[in-house]
Amino acid sequence: MSQRQPRRLQASDQEGIDFGDVFDVIGAAPSTLSPSPTPTAGNVRPDTVTGAVDSSGISIGEALEAAAISVGDKPVDRGDVAAIRAAEARAAGSSVAGLGSKAQAAVNFNDREAYDYNKITISDVLSDATAKLPRDKAVTSEDADGVRGAEVSDKPESMPTPGGVADTLATAARVNQDDKP
Repeated sequence: MSQRQPRRLQASDQEGIDFGDVFDVIGAAPSTLSPSPTPTAGNVRPDTVTGAVDSSGISIGEALEAAAISVGDKPVDRGDVAAIRAAEARAAGSSVAGLGSKAQAAVNFNDREAYDYNKITISDVLSDATAKLPRDKAVTSEDADGVRGAEVSDKPESMPTPGGVADTLATAARVNQDDKP
């Protein structure tokens, strides 16, 4: 079975990266992937309730998905539930039953499990968070501070999980602040 060697980009490749350069594709695919400072169909997040679009930085949903990758194998605990509920409420503009409820159910299940390998993890709850949020918005420092406060209020050690929900939102807020003109 032969494997295709990746094509090395040359200085003459000014048009961008072809989709097939990164992924093996079958059938039609977008012709070129290149960064764009203006909103396009690929870099905007529609609000499923009002139809409004937010393209102003890293969203809360994207930060939650990053946390799922960063600490994905960690079983969900009560501090995570508080942080997820706070993040979800800030994204939606009000309390909603969604990711926070799923996280609470995970903690209730995990409390009855003796072994970590049987417990529900952060990645189980937060994978595809952007699609599960009814609305989404760019992370601000106020959002990050509120989520951090919620997470540490439900942890005995009063420290957010490194790479967890509060930590990831704080990083996203810093990036968004640095990207402002």
